[in-house]
Amino acid sequence: MCGRFALNASGEKIARALEADDIPESTASFNIPPGTHQLVACLDDDLKVRFEALWWGFRPPWAGEDAPRPINARAEKVARSPFFRDAFARRRCLIPATGWYEWQNRDGDKQPHYVTNDSDLMWFAGIYDPPRTDSEGCFAIITQPAARPIAHLHPRMPLVLDPGCLRDWLDPSRQEREAVKAVTRPLPPARLRAWPVDPRVNRPANDDAGLIEPLG
Repeated sequence: MCGRFALNASGEKIARALEADDIPESTASFNIPPGTHQLVACLDDDLKVRFEALWWGFRPPWAGEDAPRPINARAEKVARSPFFRDAFARRRCLIPATGWYEWQNRDGDKQPHYVTNDSDLMWFAGIYDPPRTDSEGCFAIITQPAARPIAHLHPRMPLVLDPGCLRDWLDPSRQEREAVKAVTRPLPPARLRAWPVDPRVNRPANDDAGLIEPLG
């Protein structure tokens, strides 16, 4: 799953990676929790990259106030689930990150680990609903079975996309599951690395660069 992540990249770097004209505001955060507004990238009607700050916790506009707000959507079900399928077909997005956290069970305790790549920026695949007159807009991160290098930490992980398929993922002309799947390439697992970090990350109020430093 993905329940906490970090983003420590400038707006210029984020915009450059997507060849975007606009530069988003990006404040370094090393402990991003659900239920907060976070930066996502999508395409506007002119097929230009647009950045939005949306609520992390997805709920489609037709769902009632009592409906759940899941933070993740499983890749195996997102295209078919009534809750997610319209967004998957028409409103896919990218969530910039520099890493995320997973908690490994150890003798009844949970040791947090920081997972990152060999670059200083990565992109999670997501779905979103835009801001409306009665809604602030929202998103969920798509997850997949964990890649071998980190499968011992948790059975699932965010779908991290290869940089070469980012625009294809956003392309709204691809709406059928197989068409989207054909152009979706996960980041090669060999590029992932992880290490244990300070349990201070368990509290969202703690937010500093020391959270991602290797423990000990």
